Amino acid sequence: MAEHFKEASRCLTCLSYLNEPVHLICGYICCLQCLNSLQEEPHGEGLLCPLCPMVSQRSDIRAIPQLGELISKVKELEPQLRVILQMNPRMKKFQVDMTFDVDTANNHLLISDDLRNVCCGHSEQNREEHAERFQPSLCVLGSPRFTSGRHYWEVDVGTTREWDVGVCKESVNRKAKILLSSELGFWTVGLVDNQLYTASTTPFTGLWVRPRVRQMGIFLDMDVGTVSFYNLSDGSHIFTFTKIPTAEPLRPFFSPAGETDDDQGFLSICPVINPGIVSPPNYPARG
Repeated sequence: MAEHFKEASRCLTCLSYLNEPVHLICGYICCLQCLNSLQEEPHGEGLLCPLCPMVSQRSDIRAIPQLGELISKVKELEPQLRVILQMNPRMKKFQVDMTFDVDTANNHLLISDDLRNVCCGHSEQNREEHAERFQPSLCVLGSPRFTSGRHYWEVDVGTTREWDVGVCKESVNRKAKILLSSELGFWTVGLVDNQLYTASTTPFTGLWVRPRVRQMGIFLDMDVGTVSFYNLSDGSHIFTFTKIPTAEPLRPFFSPAGETDDDQGFLSICPVINPGIVSPPNYPARG
């Protein structure tokens, strides 16, 4: 939320918070002092918009005092928002010892002997037929299933270019191509084409995530019906789904990238370390 506020309050010319914002006739917004940086119309007194061919005369330029006041409030609140949105280290006391459920894994997925690493293989695996197995989608569920209480786990996504992780209903259709949607019982966050982070809302929500996610913390609270996602590199909040129905069991959900020719397609479940002993993580300072 803080990052979205900050991005919407940024001047596209100087890339800092808008100071005395003004807009051109086409709607382009910048700081008052940044007008001097805009290209002038050849043989005229107008200013050229950096994003479109429209020309604005000086008399066309309008101040936006209400936006300036709002941005001042955003600047004041940003430190508080960052603190509020930081991951609470006490979540770790709810960490569960999780593994992949092979009986649910698509037959193109390779799962390590310790049941904590998964990737897409080059050939189909010869596994027993199970009604709960995903086919044709490249998905696998985690074990255990959850019916109540609070649960936390961590996933290492490494440098994988595409992935989706989260939770889903026990009853989701596993014999058809999966459409990740909260309306269909999937509450996930993922990376698309190595550049776009999304949440499986309807329609989907694009997410502002910095720095890049290498490890993700997932906190499911069945008592209030929420699941939250955190970037473990700095403890920042990524997204929270609310009003999740909990009348039926929920399962941890994983979908790694398709077949790759390198080792950048792995998803890994992080093991539990010192369960019950929680100390604040040493996140880097955030300016």
